[in-house]
Amino acid sequence: MGRRRQLAAQLGFDLERALMTVQEHGANVVTFHRRRPEGGQCVFSTDALATDVPGQAIVTYHADCFPLLFADTRRGVVAGAHAGWRGALAGVATQTVQAMHLAYGTSPDQLDVLIGPGICRHCYPVGREIAEQFASRYGREARYLEIDGGDVRLDLAGVVRLQLEDAGVESDRIQSAGWCTREEDRWFSHRGGRAGRFLSVVIAP
Repeated sequence: MGRRRQLAAQLGFDLERALMTVQEHGANVVTFHRRRPEGGQCVFSTDALATDVPGQAIVTYHADCFPLLFADTRRGVVAGAHAGWRGALAGVATQTVQAMHLAYGTSPDQLDVLIGPGICRHCYPVGREIAEQFASRYGREARYLEIDGGDVRLDLAGVVRLQLEDAGVESDRIQSAGWCTREEDRWFSHRGGRAGRFLSVVIAP
């Protein structure tokens, strides 16, 4: 809690009003609204949150899974999502875009999205059973699956980008941090053996 308070002070948001995910590696999205604002809370069984409450922060937790930060600056709406392989397979990026449209009228082509640090495709071998699920659901496997001898490596960031583009987000409005959590010691990483989780924060204007 001390580190969270320090982070809140550095970024300038009220931790008592912050929304935090209690992640289940799925694609459930919960929205909050200025017309009936709620205070800070941990939201169970969700991997994505959105809000248009001014000054309210959304906090997600990561240790190889990708943080996704969404901003609709026209409407003052933000969202934060957690994307591991299960969430990506379930379409968490797509579901977040759709939830913002339904809840706030956000147009996908007016969204800016940042794909934060996460495990890169070179460091993320997966079983063929997992790879086949992605290929069956999304096709175009050459874009996000890499066959290396007997290994299959999954490009989670590539899957997320594919989902965002298919949902109508403009490709030039999708930015990627490009940092691999396993390769870079400054990040917590399950695959890298560095226990812990780092926080991702987005704040409604």
